Amino acid sequence: MDARANPLIAEPATDPALFEVVNRSAKTPVMVCCDHAGRRIPAPLGDLGVEAGAMETHIACDIGARQVSEILAHRFDAPLLLANYSRLVIDLNRHLDDPTLIPEVSDGVAIPGNAGLPAASRRRRIEQWFRPYHQRYGEMVDDLQARFARPLIVSVHSFAPRMQGARRPWDFGVLWEHQRQVAESIIANLRRNPGLCIGGNQPYHARDPLGYAMVVHAQARDVNMALIEIRQDHITHRAGQRWAADILYRAIAPLLDHSQRPATRSVNRVDAPAR
Repeated sequence: MDARANPLIAEPATDPALFEVVNRSAKTPVMVCCDHAGRRIPAPLGDLGVEAGAMETHIACDIGARQVSEILAHRFDAPLLLANYSRLVIDLNRHLDDPTLIPEVSDGVAIPGNAGLPAASRRRRIEQWFRPYHQRYGEMVDDLQARFARPLIVSVHSFAPRMQGARRPWDFGVLWEHQRQVAESIIANLRRNPGLCIGGNQPYHARDPLGYAMVVHAQARDVNMALIEIRQDHITHRAGQRWAADILYRAIAPLLDHSQRPATRSVNRVDAPAR
């Protein structure tokens, strides 16, 4: 049976929830989110025709971003929103008219289960996956905005060291569209770490493609947002994930008012992992 003809539903016996919310009660004006945290595919969609080995790569999820998000949210004592399913099902950081919303090809890998997707199946994925996630996202931002004067959304992503054969030298990137001051402050703080290569609007520009959350949840509400990119080879293991989260925490925390900063947590400073 063609899984594309079926509604996109979670099978209670085998499929987890569409997303997870951790630490709902914010103690600081920070929200951490990870749109590409998971690599699962809902059971009704089978495997989308993608080989298991490809599902372990960057085309399925942002490798290491989930773990960095969890550590960073703990450090800030912040609410955390995690998507559980693969970006190959539907990309939660794309606008609805973006051709890569439900990709037919990702970094040269064909996604047969997305090829020629009927309009009705496309609408089902939007209604049963995309909209519930962003409804909860918006509710969390509204709650934060109701309790803090200057909240900050930190969106964590990761990128492959090479793309289409080209090497990407950046260790971290910070993306922005209209919120240049916030981004430049974080970039300046990141560059205080000797030996790191920090990119502004690298390895992507924030408007190419233009992220959905940045427009709908941040700009529309006049809420600050930092979209962080981390090179994946740094965060494939726990030591690297702690290292990256520590660097990001020290780069972002100075942006908060002193009265709104979280109490210092007993986390040891982590040295950079070997390259």
